[in-house]
Amino acid sequence: MRDVLKIIVSAFFVLLISISVAMAEEIEKKDIEKKTKGEEAQLEEIVVTVTGKIVDESIMNMPAVVESLTPEGIERINTIDTSDIFKYMPGSYLRKLYPGANNSPLVIRGNNSTMTGRTLVIADGLFLSDFTAAGNSNAPKWQMVSPGEIDTMDMIYGPFSAALSGNSMSGTAVITTHMPQKREIEADATYTFQNFREYKSDFHLNNYNANAYYGDKIGPLSFSIWADRLQTRAQGIMYTTVLESSGKDPGSAIPVTGWDTDKDPKDRTRYILGSQGVQDIANTTGKIKLGYDLTPESQVRLTLGFWDSTQERNNPQTYLRDTNGNPVYSGNVNINGKSYTLNQNAFTYSKLEKQDLLTGLTYSYKSPNGIKVFAGVSSYSSPRDITCTSKSSPPASEHGGAGTVTDNDNGWYTADLKGSYEVIMKGIGIHTIGAGYHYDRYYIDSEVWNASDWESDDRTILSKGEEGKTQIHAIFIDDTWDITKQWSVYLGGRYEWWKGFDASKSTDSASGRLTSNLPDKSDSGISPKASVTFRPTDEWRIRLSLALATRYPTVGELYYGGITSSGVINNNNPDLKPEKDFAKDFTITRAIGETGEARLTFFEDYVRDAIYSQTNTYTNVTNFQNVEKVRTRGIEVAFNERKFLIDGLGVFANLAWTDSEILANANVPASVGKDFPRVPEWRAKIVLDYAPTERWFITVAGHYSGKQYGELDNSDKHDGVYGAMDEFLVFDTKFSYRLLKNLRASVGIDNITDELYHVSHPYPRRTYYANLKYTF
Repeated sequence: MRDVLKIIVSAFFVLLISISVAMAEEIEKKDIEKKTKGEEAQLEEIVVTVTGKIVDESIMNMPAVVESLTPEGIERINTIDTSDIFKYMPGSYLRKLYPGANNSPLVIRGNNSTMTGRTLVIADGLFLSDFTAAGNSNAPKWQMVSPGEIDTMDMIYGPFSAALSGNSMSGTAVITTHMPQKREIEADATYTFQNFREYKSDFHLNNYNANAYYGDKIGPLSFSIWADRLQTRAQGIMYTTVLESSGKDPGSAIPVTGWDTDKDPKDRTRYILGSQGVQDIANTTGKIKLGYDLTPESQVRLTLGFWDSTQERNNPQTYLRDTNGNPVYSGNVNINGKSYTLNQNAFTYSKLEKQDLLTGLTYSYKSPNGIKVFAGVSSYSSPRDITCTSKSSPPASEHGGAGTVTDNDNGWYTADLKGSYEVIMKGIGIHTIGAGYHYDRYYIDSEVWNASDWESDDRTILSKGEEGKTQIHAIFIDDTWDITKQWSVYLGGRYEWWKGFDASKSTDSASGRLTSNLPDKSDSGISPKASVTFRPTDEWRIRLSLALATRYPTVGELYYGGITSSGVINNNNPDLKPEKDFAKDFTITRAIGETGEARLTFFEDYVRDAIYSQTNTYTNVTNFQNVEKVRTRGIEVAFNERKFLIDGLGVFANLAWTDSEILANANVPASVGKDFPRVPEWRAKIVLDYAPTERWFITVAGHYSGKQYGELDNSDKHDGVYGAMDEFLVFDTKFSYRLLKNLRASVGIDNITDELYHVSHPYPRRTYYANLKYTF
């Protein structure tokens, strides 16, 4: 089935490109005819965009592939928050498990979704990337940007710009938001519904989202106020399971019924005993932006964002019943004549209270004579981040009792100063010279407490405390040299000074508080970049880009671990090295008429000392370790046409093939020669939208992801179950109609065919959308 699907998808792309070439040839014939009549035919340089708005790649000054998305494209798809806008971008993957999720990392090209330190996300010059640690919980802070305020989103593939740090190893998302030029009012409300079903769980889940925006410009002062409220119920994404082979002599174990059974990803028989249950989420976001035009060429902007979230799991679901029909949550249970032990915390209650604060101040200047300057400072903090979890068995623990309390104070500070100057040199072309400075500091201060009463946050002793910081100073310089109309060269370099410091671990013992300090660590290095672009005609562009990139460890990767009751530190890895990438990109693009483009890209990343969490075969220690050599190669094909065959029909399609192989891994030799985890061989996406008039449009989209593995040795070959890395094909649709001049109604469906699929955790089933939007 997979091979047939690959053939169909490949044939479809060949057909698209063939049609596009034929269209291009027809357009060229018409252009020649126009020129013979004395009419001028001009063709803009474009990049692929999902919308009809064409974006000039030169504004990014990037020696790399840049895919762009504009408000019209965002309007065409089903969105709840900003993370949703990435789901159809070429060669990318968004881990989105449910609305309101704050664990939705963005993957660009052949990256692993847990390696979040390799993807950079910036909004209006402010960092949204959480590099305090690496993992799904360290996803970008999407909640600080509303989909409705986005002017453009530019996705940059690879680490080929000296202006971007080594955290851009897989790519960068640059979001530019809107500042009003006149009075603007917008309000919209969205309702979604899904019936989630897996094993013996069956949940009807509702989601309500309301958004309001007001903006205006009075003289040189522009401002906008945005507020958002989301209330949702999310499916449980984890199950309590036991392997059949772990059973023992039944003895006096309680006979139970109700369990489910299947084969786990390693093809071992297991019992499914229950689900963590539905999660109730309430998120409130507020954001204020103030802009002041100092001159027609310069502006200062202040951004303040606040996010408040409560997340509760108050209905753990056990499938087990005793002989009297009562639910069983813990103890020794008899399943099929064997005894299995359920710990007191096999099913738990939990509640999270979290508040985030974003503050940013930026200055921008753009003069008519080619000088551009940007300066900015920002901070991101969590004034409150507390998770309370029960430890004893339900249902008695619902309203209190023994538990744990996790109290985090994590965040970061950044500062940037950069500028560029365009120099026209007679006879030797145009130089655009850029230079800049960057600073960031990420910090963690995390405490896990034992609690006598988890529900009321009654803390007793400190189980584990962790602190640490990382810091980077960086400078860069680059030069884009447009030698002729056909040839241009990019050269750049970035030097970074990194250090990890002020790290310690603490715990309470019978003798009092024990604190152990960890050694400081520092490193530095240069990352050179180079690119050559050739434009044989106005329609064709050929570019070769090469870059070295260094990605330094996050605080969590470097310092997370354990501490014993005697103060001995274990499981952290102070010898962790930075990962170094030699990246190559060869791209051919072909403009199609005035509204389309086809792209073919060959890329490779050769990474030394990749940072990944694994279990050392010899010591049995699990922590972040260096995988000595990983090579990722791939081919991307992307096609975009805003007037495909008929007026009003747009198509955006992309296909990516990736081969990511572990070449050397001394700590886990069984992984050598295997695919790197969570990197599928194939990804394909297509978006078809039809808008015959401005009054209505309809969109149909599809996303295919091929087989991938979750284990380093690729032993998890069984899919279609919880914990597996499934191959999947899902389709979405949206229909929108303008009822009145300022009022639009939309309905949509994600996962039309109601597929049940997993990337370790289960993803949403068929989800219905309804939206009403007012704009003034």
